[in-house]
Amino acid sequence: MARFRWFVPLLWCIAATATGQAPQTESGQAPAAAHPTLIPRSHEQREARYRALHHIILNVLAVDEFDRPANELKAEDFVLLDNGQPQELASFRKVNADRSIAPPHVVIILDALNNSRISIGFQIKEIDKYLGSNQQRLIYPTSIATLTTSGFNSTHPSIDPSALLLESQSLLKDIHPYQCKSSSDEAANAQPLSGNGNANFGLSFDKISDTDCLNERFTVSLTALSDFAVEQKNVLGRVIVIWIGPGWPLLTGPEFHPDTAEIKTNFFDHIVQLSSNLREAQVTVDAVSSPDLSRKPELQSVHLKSLAEGPHTEDEATASSMGLHAIAIQSGGRITEGNSIADQIARCVADVKTYYALSFDSIPSSKPDEYHSLQVKVNKPGVKAFTNTLYYGEP
Repeated sequence: MARFRWFVPLLWCIAATATGQAPQTESGQAPAAAHPTLIPRSHEQREARYRALHHIILNVLAVDEFDRPANELKAEDFVLLDNGQPQELASFRKVNADRSIAPPHVVIILDALNNSRISIGFQIKEIDKYLGSNQQRLIYPTSIATLTTSGFNSTHPSIDPSALLLESQSLLKDIHPYQCKSSSDEAANAQPLSGNGNANFGLSFDKISDTDCLNERFTVSLTALSDFAVEQKNVLGRVIVIWIGPGWPLLTGPEFHPDTAEIKTNFFDHIVQLSSNLREAQVTVDAVSSPDLSRKPELQSVHLKSLAEGPHTEDEATASSMGLHAIAIQSGGRITEGNSIADQIARCVADVKTYYALSFDSIPSSKPDEYHSLQVKVNKPGVKAFTNTLYYGEP
């Protein structure tokens, strides 16, 4: 969407404190938004885009009451609901990912932007532990990525755990956790982090009240994920993102202005674009964290059902609508926690071994970006399905 290009400047405006102002140019005027560029398309390109907008592909993980994969299901066992209405399946197939022509690829993201030094040191050890537990080869091509203020930096995909471990250690050895520039503790930001167990002077982000810092972490995180989703649309096969960390700030609290109509519109545009790109690129996001990180105060009042539902209209769009946990659930991923992050990574990877690919053709919507809820039910006792929970339809 054309309006998506104005995402960053508008986000900066919402993070102003009650006495703050939006950024201005040297002349004292707010920066002018660029005019959108129209890209001409051929008839064939328009037809292909129409099919992509209305042909919905869903990757479905089905598990029984003991969280074991339900591997023997057939098409007639599934009911797919679009806005509560049953839809006829256009296609159905059971996928054994390790035998697929285009196997899934796994991206393990260590989020240094939204984590403390102590947490990152522990998480590096857990990534090393996971790679070290795979003596021969990884099941799927895997890469390790870091998120910092400069965005994502990643190793090359590999199925060789030893080679990946060496490359990841090189990537992770000089990683710096983010620290608010206004914090008086400059020393922690000046020293590189290693996974040697000496990271014992972390910064607690819930003590930072500087809204500019919170806004920067929010903006950089979402921009990096959005760029990643666009890049993955040109990559064959599913993408399993295992995001290690508590997620970016939700920009809630009395220090933030109420969202204006313009900002809500901007949020909604970005939500629609990100949701569509993740779904079309077949990206599933799993949110992995240790218990102390996932129990953020700002999440305790948010019910999982509301995270899965997402905003229906511009009026409902908020920064919280784009939180990590909301994106994970809406993409069909898991939210996991526990003392062993290595075990959580292994569980997320195991979820991909067998799944079901369903598709249907949606009816053209009455307006652009029309909200549609998605639900997949399995007609077997105790069986639960994980898949995308929504999409935004187009005319």
